[in-house]
Amino acid sequence: MILAGFCAALMTAFVRLSSQELHPFEIAFFRNLLVLPIFLPILLNDDKSIFRTANIQLNIVRAFVGSGAMLLFFYGVSLTELAKVQALSFTIPIFATLLAIFFLNEKVRIRRWTAMLIGFAGAIIVLRPDISMSLGPFAVLIACFLWSMSILIAKNLTKTDTNTSIIFWQAIGIIPASFIFSIPVWKWPNIYQFLLLAIIAILGTLAQLFLNSALRRGKISFILPLDYLKLIWAVILGYLIFDEIPYQSIWLGGTLIICATTYIGIRESMISKNKPNITP
Repeated sequence: MILAGFCAALMTAFVRLSSQELHPFEIAFFRNLLVLPIFLPILLNDDKSIFRTANIQLNIVRAFVGSGAMLLFFYGVSLTELAKVQALSFTIPIFATLLAIFFLNEKVRIRRWTAMLIGFAGAIIVLRPDISMSLGPFAVLIACFLWSMSILIAKNLTKTDTNTSIIFWQAIGIIPASFIFSIPVWKWPNIYQFLLLAIIAILGTLAQLFLNSALRRGKISFILPLDYLKLIWAVILGYLIFDEIPYQSIWLGGTLIICATTYIGIRESMISKNKPNITP
């Protein structure tokens, strides 16, 4: 989980760095296009399982949702300091819990409702709407909401599809939309820029693989707090690369979001050990 968080934070830093010369929509396109060579060894081994899916319709829906999430996230990253981006990204489990209530009919009692409200209060503090109403952080927050939808869809797909198949079809599905949106702002990357784009693709894929491996091997109550090290990585990278010093509101709001998502994660882990009838 530590490696997953570091790769994700480093990828975000490279996205912000690349966005100084390339449009974030084009970066999103190459982020997914360059994933294909990473899967080439699997294809050469004639492992057809990467293509197999029991629910192509659900993969298509996830591709649309994922396209919107990645385009908005990369756009938001280009306008927002890294620490704020990372703090807001911790709202994804909160959004996922909220969506599960409405679409999966999960019953949630007062404690998890309280945790979600605390998390949203933390997000408002990070956004600082009383001081600034910049577009970048709001784009990141909307992207987090869409990512939470994608996670719920992926969770459903894990019942029938393999991990590599889910990642592969997600990458394939995002390519068309990201390419269409990148056409009006297209700029052919030079060698240095292409190298950064390749690094972004590699880091994003590694982050997903390390995360999935951590979820298979460890208990969520143990690995979830380790994911919050991403905020520390983001602060360090933001300072070293962009001379960004986070506001106190990011630490306060980030702490509230972390406390909320930690409670939700641990609570869901406890519930999964009990009978299905028992609700939080």
